Amino acid sequence: MSFRKRVFSILSLASVAASAVALTSGSWAQPTLPPAVAISREPLELDVSKWVGCKKVPGGSLCAPAIQTGTPEIQASLRAQQAAAQAAGVKPLPPIPLVPMTCGVPMKGADGQPMARIPQGGRGPIRVLFISKGHEFEREHLLSMLDCLGDDITYAHAEHPAADVLMTPEGSKNFDVFVFYDLGGPGVVQLGPNGERNRFYPDPSPELKKGFAALLKQGKGMVFLHHASAAWTHVWPEYAEVVGGACDWYAPVTVRGILDPHHGYYPRTAQRQTVVAKNHPVAAGLGDGFDITDEAYGCAFFPESVTPILTTSFTPPDPRVNFNPARQYSNLSTWVKASENSPVFYTQMGHDNNAWRVPAYQQLVRNAIKWAASPEAHAWAKANRTKIFK
Repeated sequence: MSFRKRVFSILSLASVAASAVALTSGSWAQPTLPPAVAISREPLELDVSKWVGCKKVPGGSLCAPAIQTGTPEIQASLRAQQAAAQAAGVKPLPPIPLVPMTCGVPMKGADGQPMARIPQGGRGPIRVLFISKGHEFEREHLLSMLDCLGDDITYAHAEHPAADVLMTPEGSKNFDVFVFYDLGGPGVVQLGPNGERNRFYPDPSPELKKGFAALLKQGKGMVFLHHASAAWTHVWPEYAEVVGGACDWYAPVTVRGILDPHHGYYPRTAQRQTVVAKNHPVAAGLGDGFDITDEAYGCAFFPESVTPILTTSFTPPDPRVNFNPARQYSNLSTWVKASENSPVFYTQMGHDNNAWRVPAYQQLVRNAIKWAASPEAHAWAKANRTKIFK
């Protein structure tokens, strides 16, 4: 989420109780705010049968403004929190200082000593294509984190649509693993006839759909990070099946036949990540788990179709604001799965430098890439093949 959007969300849910706690950094101090959630507004529509989702239009899908949900009690509570926070003079949190990246495992030179300067792009044996576009991020810091993994990987960075050319069996010959930090097909605001702010979600190109499906049938290793779970949510349901879940925080979205009003994002959430698969290679070196402050999600995940690796201690303030009653909130944060013949990894962590600097997060991403490139992971994926594409 952009900082401006995060500020709006945080202000809309600030609570008086949390406001009493001070967060101090040097001479700056102000109340700590609770995590944000996409807040619903009146008029309320509590009858699920009357909810209306997106409609298919030439070139994509058009979604009306998000369905306004939540019981009257939830609405009254949220409005009271907002009014009390404003009366108390609560202000939004400042931007996170962009301090230099620190490598959890320092790279070493030929003499075995830690290197004073990390080589850009890495020098390791695993060839990685890092794919972005569709969501802003702190480029220098995230790419510096990938540099930290440079003993194991050598990576190139490509953005859509240039990356689409490489997302084919022919284009991927020089890469072992694809790492996705993109948000393919992001919605763009489109004004309706009465001034309403609809969102238009474009279709993926036929070439991209064909090439991506072929890559998965070939068995290329895939690593999806954070908002990559929101790619193509409205227009390419098979993509969500590949990842293991789907998100959209701004519009009604139908996932696996269930219409949700809008999913939730919760900036700067302190949470405990607990390892639930200690013997899996992706969890190597993580012990029982680790603490992290990062953006958490309340999205439509598919826990029955994945192998859980980590769970988060975070729970949405009230899932009924974001989910259809027919959907359950899942606290899975990290998993692996087989999609077609490909080993696939996903973690919902990794919003910004506040997370990327955490040594355990760096270790998790390192493990994921090494696993996705390994013969063992490829053999496992083929043995547990999940057919997704025709």
